[in-house]
Amino acid sequence: MSKYSVETSFLGHRIPKEVKLLVKALKTAKKNVYSPQLDAVVNYLVRGDAPDFSKDLDCSPSRVLFGGFHCVLSRALRHRATLHQSHFVASLKEVGLSDEVIGSLEDVVYRGELKSLVRVGEDPTRFWDLDWRLDVVLSNQSLAKVMQPEVLLGMKLSGAGDVTLHLSQSEFHALRQSVAKQLHDMCQLKERKFMNPA
Repeated sequence: MSKYSVETSFLGHRIPKEVKLLVKALKTAKKNVYSPQLDAVVNYLVRGDAPDFSKDLDCSPSRVLFGGFHCVLSRALRHRATLHQSHFVASLKEVGLSDEVIGSLEDVVYRGELKSLVRVGEDPTRFWDLDWRLDVVLSNQSLAKVMQPEVLLGMKLSGAGDVTLHLSQSEFHALRQSVAKQLHDMCQLKERKFMNPA
């Protein structure tokens, strides 16, 4: 039996503002209108590619749809270890979403790209600790003087034990730039009203 009941929706005891706005917007929006925003949310959750809403108004349909879908899917991922499909569907029906929209969300979570991120009965991998050091290769068999830097990262992950990575200078710069981009995208999203609590 699921840990959650319909009375205690995975969305929370109070329906989030973003979901209320989503339900209202979807009463008039057709699939060819809301489907691209659902795809954009999946793309963001899987690959970290944030959409550009710089030219849209705060109350524009695209922002409202993206914000609502993001709220639903991110909360589904938060409860992924115990969220069963039947409870997912029942909770969405309770807030007033149509069967067509629920079917699209169900496909995304349990049969689409998020399927690998939602595994019932399994705990998500957690990051526990990180150690690092900088090594410098002074020489090797063929060259007397190399002076090549190498970054060693040691990570502790739940369910995966210890993971050690050896990164060259170029690989470390690529990792640093990727992390900086993700942090920038997160800051950009936090500035949007759909990410701020009511």
